[in-house]
Order: sequence, then structure tokens, then C-alpha cells
Amino acid sequence: MDLYTASAITSFYSKLEEQSAGFYERLAGDERCSEGREVFLAFTMEDRKNREMVLRAYQETITDAFEAVFSFSGLHEGDYRVNTELTEDLSCLDILRRAVEVEEKIYRFCVDVSEKSRRLLDDLSHAFEAVAKRKANRKMKLGSLLRKHQTD
Repeated sequence: MDLYTASAITSFYSKLEEQSAGFYERLAGDERCSEGREVFLAFTMEDRKNREMVLRAYQETITDAFEAVFSFSGLHEGDYRVNTELTEDLSCLDILRRAVEVEEKIYRFCVDVSEKSRRLLDDLSHAFEAVAKRKANRKMKLGSLLRKHQTD
């Protein structure tokens, strides 16, 4: 499905962050990666804050009249879908790799939306840009956990 409107984009993003928050919430309670519990709980809270920040920027920026004439192009929902399933057969290393993939896809979505909305939707663009920076930092934290786990 293509994402053409700011409404569709923020709705899809909201779902991504809820999936991510649920993933990290489940991961925080999973004994396979217990050393990352505090990091995962912090990610859960940050996901929900990110979601609220973007929704607030959208609500403050978009009017029905503007939504009717502004159109995004080149954003396809399938390019950004995330797999947050935690199956029993996954090792902590596999789970951390999956977490990196989740962060990478949401990061890419935020960067793409920020770039496409920069000229006309400045507040929304800045909100997505701020989230993208947070996601980049998370990828570094997850990379550290991943490297630590690979050497254990």
C-alpha cells in the first residue's frame, strides 16, 4: 500500500512505534536477553514519547484543506514493515539482530518522511528528523549489546 497523505503516514508511523514499543516491552521480560532489560524498558518509553511527539506535530500542522492538496510520493508501506515476533527458537543474538532491523526500518521511514515533507510541513519534518536521530542512537546501543553478546 502506498502512503500518499500525511494522515496515512502518521497513522502508519503510529503503528510502527506501537509495534516497536510492544517488542521492547516483551523483550524486557524475556530471560534470553536479560542484561539489556533496562535499555529495552527505556526504548519502550521512548517509542511512546516519539509517537506522541509526531502525532502532536501532525495535529498542530495539518488542516483538512492542506491534507487535501498535499501528497507524498514514493513511500510504500511494505518497504518499512517490521517483524517484532519473538519466537522460542530465537537466541539473544538473533533477537538483537531483529531489534537492529526494526530500528533500521523505522529510522529509514523517519528519514524518508522528513526529507519529503521538509519544504511544506516543517514541523512534521522536524519531528520525524528528531525521531530518526533517536533511532540512530538506538542502533549504536543495540550494536554494543550485539558485539558484547557475540564475544560471550
